[in-house]
Amino acid sequence: MTRKKTDTTFLSGFEKQATKPPGVKERQSQEMRAILVEATIFCLDKYGYSETSINAVQKRAKVSRGALTHHFPTKQDLIASTIDALLARSLRPSLPSKSGEQNNPSHINQDLGSDVSPDVAPDVAPDVAWLAQGATMTKEGRALVEALLATRTDKALQKRVSAALNDWNTKIDDAILNYYRSANGDDRDVIVLWTIVRAFLYGLVIQDRFGQDSQIREDMITRFGELLKPYLVYRQRDEATATGGKNK
Repeated sequence: MTRKKTDTTFLSGFEKQATKPPGVKERQSQEMRAILVEATIFCLDKYGYSETSINAVQKRAKVSRGALTHHFPTKQDLIASTIDALLARSLRPSLPSKSGEQNNPSHINQDLGSDVSPDVAPDVAPDVAWLAQGATMTKEGRALVEALLATRTDKALQKRVSAALNDWNTKIDDAILNYYRSANGDDRDVIVLWTIVRAFLYGLVIQDRFGQDSQIREDMITRFGELLKPYLVYRQRDEATATGGKNK
């Protein structure tokens, strides 16, 4: 299986993206939409999808109902735009194992540009922990999971956001293939494994609702990383170069 190499960024961080609109009216419109999206994120995190109503968002944003419905006539419009914003924020340049952002000594000099042997199994747990931090310890991460879970039963919302979700999943898959390759040489296995990682992170958000002990949470993440470790190896930069910018 061959996939095109991409510099697309990876999950976590939830950084805001700034734009510079050409006119005053458009800038004001974008500012109002941003206020409403931020209010929706707050409500999704605090109240959940079912209780995130037009009235709740209006109250949080401190705007008139007319101002809200002018930009988002329905709850689905509001949630779909919020999902789009959260997906865009959740793309980031690198994992800790590539960038050296985390402090685990086992990752020192093990970024993708180093001379680590391609047969060395990575310590996946720090990467999973880093992703879990963004998915479960920020209001943006929790709000995104709440909204994504809602698409299971809200078919109209699912239809609205399915294209954006598919595109996001593809970018995540392409990005992770820049970091890892499968121990058995099949990239499809990497995609399957990291789809399981995403499901695990969603599950953490749900589990945290029940107030689980923080140490148990950390142990779960570490153990999950240990389970993944035998199946992944670091992808070295020269692998992509040798294949003309494509990962195999």
